Amino acid sequence: MGDGVTGNDMTLSQLQTACYEQAKASGWAGPGAREIPFPEAMALLHSEVSEALECWRNNEPITWTSNRGKPEGISSEFADVIIRLGHYACIYGVDLQKAVADKLAYNATRPYRHGNKLG
Repeated sequence: MGDGVTGNDMTLSQLQTACYEQAKASGWAGPGAREIPFPEAMALLHSEVSEALECWRNNEPITWTSNRGKPEGISSEFADVIIRLGHYACIYGVDLQKAVADKLAYNATRPYRHGNKLG
């Protein structure tokens, strides 16, 4: 990220772009990369959420680092969800910053617990 922006002060749009650029640099996006069908992309997002669940079920700390220096734990799996989501949002033409802002604005108009839903 040559613009001097760090991960701690990125906008959602910058984060989305960084996720895509990392995927491209790693051969998962861009010229020569295999096209990822939408159902497969959604399954891969789901797999990251499932990995977070497995961390919880294994009673792992929220965040820890392996002997090789790899971030691990629920926080790392949550990060993987965001990284994949940013990558796929670019591929499918979704502006996450606008989508999240629009959805938050709409949700602010909804009744408490959306009319008393259970979960």
